[in-house]
Amino acid sequence: MDGSSLGLRRQLVDYLRREGHLRDDRVAAAFIDVPREAFLPEHAERYGLDAVYRDDAIVTRRDPRSGLPLSSSSQPAIMAKMLEMLAVEDGQRVLEIGAGTGYNAALLDRLAGGGQVTSVEIDGEAAAEARNALREVGASVRVAVGDGRSLTPAVGAPFDALIVTASTETIPRAWHDQLVPGGRLVVPLRLCSLAFSIQVVVALRKVAHGFDTVAVTPGGFMALRGATSATDGAVPRLVAHQATAEPGVDSPLLELTGPALAGLDRRARQRLVVTALGFARRADMDLGPCAAPWALASYATLALPVERLVQVLRARPPADGAYALGVLDAGDGSLAALSTAPSGARLEGYGGRGAERVLAQAVERWTLAGRPGVDRLSVTVRYGGELPHAWR
Repeated sequence: MDGSSLGLRRQLVDYLRREGHLRDDRVAAAFIDVPREAFLPEHAERYGLDAVYRDDAIVTRRDPRSGLPLSSSSQPAIMAKMLEMLAVEDGQRVLEIGAGTGYNAALLDRLAGGGQVTSVEIDGEAAAEARNALREVGASVRVAVGDGRSLTPAVGAPFDALIVTASTETIPRAWHDQLVPGGRLVVPLRLCSLAFSIQVVVALRKVAHGFDTVAVTPGGFMALRGATSATDGAVPRLVAHQATAEPGVDSPLLELTGPALAGLDRRARQRLVVTALGFARRADMDLGPCAAPWALASYATLALPVERLVQVLRARPPADGAYALGVLDAGDGSLAALSTAPSGARLEGYGGRGAERVLAQAVERWTLAGRPGVDRLSVTVRYGGELPHAWR
């Protein structure tokens, strides 16, 4: 085994090919050409060169108050897929939203050849570090500090291709305006405001008044930072705690979030907590192995009325702390929850039968349709003169 940087790059490319994540020879050549450690010097120093070339996402920045990740070097597997979906050609002009470490921009620079790559980063310190790393590997990428949603200040449209390295619920019209007719956009799209993990990566083609689907693949990214979009907002949340022996310290038992909570009064919320904690449990159905859990979760999220959805998180069995997609029925006060994992899917019913029936019907439709994966998803974006904001 060759432990040099070049040897490890070749091993990574071989791995990505074997796993079916990488097919394009030009993208493979870019991965071999660009040293990832130049963009992750601290990680390489602390954990060694081998760690840099594992097929892992590597967190590079965290919120100093919450400790939550703010930025990362994406997993090479999804980077390869997204670069292939973008289909950059030599000489093209490419715009990237979210420079991060600069590694993806360096790969884009190799793919664009005699073209030009511009990357927009909201974090000024991260942008400066990315510039230095890009200069070190000889990439002629322009890194601008700005808001990736609104693209202010202006970055010099038009571009042939645009790639976004963070997830969003909407496609800002500013992105449409940046592209040439027929230009391609690749972006991680969150399918539902209440379930952050339900995401797909979509490749879209610019048409006269919006975008049409080119391709879809599974993938998940941190949220795009910047100005909030028109659909962003506080999602109703309900939390139940259990008192502990330590004064002032409570143990969380249950958390429900989602649009379905908005119309419930105090008494209805109290009844819902009792129901969700399992005191009114009436059904527990094992739906069998689920080879693509994100496909079922995505299908159910899109098939069910958003105003009836909640996300369920319980700190005790049967959910073992895992998130589940829930449905409420205001008529009989019932709750149903769908939990998915590689080991299998499970449907739980609480209270009456109304919510359970609705969720079971969605699962049945997915099964009868042949258990379609997210690659069967179609996304259409259209903009209207009266709606200058993004909508989907």
